[in-house]
Amino acid sequence: MQDTKELKAAIEDLQARLEEESRQRAELERRSRVLEKLAHRDPATGLRTETYLHARVREEIERAIRYPSAATLLTFCSPHAEADNVADLGVRLTSDLRMTDQVFSLSEGGLAVLLVETPEEGAHKVLHRLSSDLEQFFESYGYSITSFPVDANLAEDFLNLALERHNKVSRQMHAGGNGNTTETASTLH
Repeated sequence: MQDTKELKAAIEDLQARLEEESRQRAELERRSRVLEKLAHRDPATGLRTETYLHARVREEIERAIRYPSAATLLTFCSPHAEADNVADLGVRLTSDLRMTDQVFSLSEGGLAVLLVETPEEGAHKVLHRLSSDLEQFFESYGYSITSFPVDANLAEDFLNLALERHNKVSRQMHAGGNGNTTETASTLH
C-alpha cells in the first residue's frame, strides 16, 4: 500500500513538472517568434532589414522557379542631405504597395522594394505611379531595377547584381551624378 502511495505521488510530481516544462517551452517558442520578427525589422523605422531582404529574395526566386513567374527588385537612393526622408518614404511605400510587395531599408539610406510576380515592365509602371511621391520626398533620387529571370536566373546572382546596381547609382548620386552613361541618365532624377 505504501509503495502505491509513493508511486502515485511520483506520477503526480512528474505530471506537474511536465505541465510546467510544457508551459515554459510554449513561452520560449512565443518569445523566439517575437525575437525573429524583431530581427527582421529596423527598430528605428519599422522597415524590414537588409538581412531579411537576402532571405526573402532567395525564397521568392525559389518560388518563381517552381511556379514560373517574374520578380523584380526596385531600389532607391537619395543625396546624403535628404537621407532622413528615405525612412519616411519607406513607411509610405509600405502602405501604398500591394500586400505581397515588401519594402526593405538598405545600408546607407537606401530602400529596396521586392515586387513579387512583377516583370520589369510592371516595375516601370510602379516607378511611374510612385514618381510624384518620390518627388515629394526628394529633390533628386536614383533608382535601379533588377528583374528575375531576365537579368539573372539564380537568387545569389540576382541579389548581387541588384545591390551592385544600387551601389553604383548611390555612388553617382553622392558624387553629384557626374557620370554620364546612358544607364546613369535613366536612373538619376
